[in-house]
Parts: sequence; C-alpha cells; structure tokens
Amino acid sequence: MIKSATRYALFASFTLGTLCACHEQVPDLYSAPDGIYFNNRDAYNTPTDSTIVTFVYQPDHVETLDVPVSIQSLGRQSAEDRPVNIRVYSDNAEEHTDYELITPAVMPAHTSSFVYIVRLRRTESLRTELKSVFLELHSNEYFTTFLKQNITSNGQLAEADVLTYRIDFSDYYSAAPAGWRPEYVGAFSERKLRLLWKLFSNVVDPTAYNTAGAIPFNKWIYIQREVNKYLTTQLNILLGYEKGDVDPDALVDPEAQGDERRLLDFTPIAS
Repeated sequence: MIKSATRYALFASFTLGTLCACHEQVPDLYSAPDGIYFNNRDAYNTPTDSTIVTFVYQPDHVETLDVPVSIQSLGRQSAEDRPVNIRVYSDNAEEHTDYELITPAVMPAHTSSFVYIVRLRRTESLRTELKSVFLELHSNEYFTTFLKQNITSNGQLAEADVLTYRIDFSDYYSAAPAGWRPEYVGAFSERKLRLLWKLFSNVVDPTAYNTAGAIPFNKWIYIQREVNKYLTTQLNILLGYEKGDVDPDALVDPEAQGDERRLLDFTPIAS
C-alpha cells in the first residue's frame, strides 16, 4: 500500500542481496542486470512513490496539468529504443476524460532514464472528488523488475515500492494549506483563501499559502488589518450605511438573499 510521500526513505533492496546498513546506497547502474524502477524525489531529495496535485492554485483558464514521473533503468544502455511495460489504471478516473498518457513508454537509446508525462484534466467533478491514477512497472523482454523494496539509510525497510507510483488530483482543499495562519485570519475555508488571493495578489504569491513560513508575520499582520478594513466596508454596504454593491466574493454564500447574506468570518483563532 502506498503511503504519504513525506514518509518514504531511500531506495532499493533486490534479489542479488540485501544492501548493507550504514550509508545510503543505490545499485550500480551498469553492472546490475537490466532492470527498471521509478526514481522520483521531493524537494528534499527524498524518494517518493506518490504525489498530490491540485488545480486550486491555477488560474481559471488552466485546464490541464502535466505530472512528470521519472523512470530509471539499470544495466548497460542500449543503442536502440527499448519498450517499458507500464500499466496505468484508475478506480475513479477515465483516460481521455480525466487524464491522458503523453509520453511513449519507451527507454530512448543511449539513455538510462526518461520522464513519463501524465496529463491531468480539470473537470467539474474534481471540485468535490479526489481522483487517483496508478502506475505500475512490470517485466518484459527488455527489463526485469527485480527491485522490490526501498530501504532507509540505516537499513530498515521503508513502506514504499519502487515499482508503483500514484498521482492524486483534485480542484478543492480537503484541509488548510500548509501556510495558513489561523491566528491572523481565522479558520480556513476555500472562499476565504480565494478572497485573499484577489485582494492581495500584488503582495503575496498565491502559491505561498501552501508553504509553511513562506509568508512572513509582517505580511500576515498587513493582510489581517486590510481584510478587516475591507470587510467593514462590505458590512456597511450590507447594512445600508454606505452605497454600493456587496462583493459576492466576501459572502459565505453568494446566492443567499436578504437577511441570509453573511460575510466571511476572519476572526483570529488563538493558537
């Protein structure tokens, strides 16, 4: 079973023998038998066997996202292209509707790796449903799959498998982004985040909300002050104290009418 990407540690134990335990080790590319495995790493250079992709940071006109999946071979390079046996499937996504396979499953001549591109499509169902695409490597006449498991640098078996890779994708938040600070802007909601994007796009890169610590505290203080001023103006309009139309993006439900209209709540939550 594939676990969260952040829990996976390094590389491979295989049938030629168990790798020893003191240092990070990888198979010799050219002395091993012809083998194939997934070789993907996160920003901290930690091997991973899954990724989570969301369209929420993308402008509305962006309809596709390409996910690169790195595939590595062992053994000597070949002067000819060699097909790779990749099975791609999903329990809840359909090829050509939710995703496309862009790259031929072929190890190019005179190389030991290639990037296999899975293109995800932004469909309406992603607003409420997380979809997954699974990739599996299998043996064929050109490559074997003798790499079975990952191991950590201290020799303990990890829970990842170098022969499988999973892509989860959606167009919604199931949890607050990593950089959200409730002590400044209260409980998370996607509508609140989108209002902050709109109001402060010239101050904060929208992707910064998804990285812990990427927005410094002085900017959070500025955001807190300015969003409160903005909501005060919206409240005055809502109550008829000022002229104008209420910003629908500042409402909990833009379809609500009359007394049912309520503004988003940015009340800070003490940590």
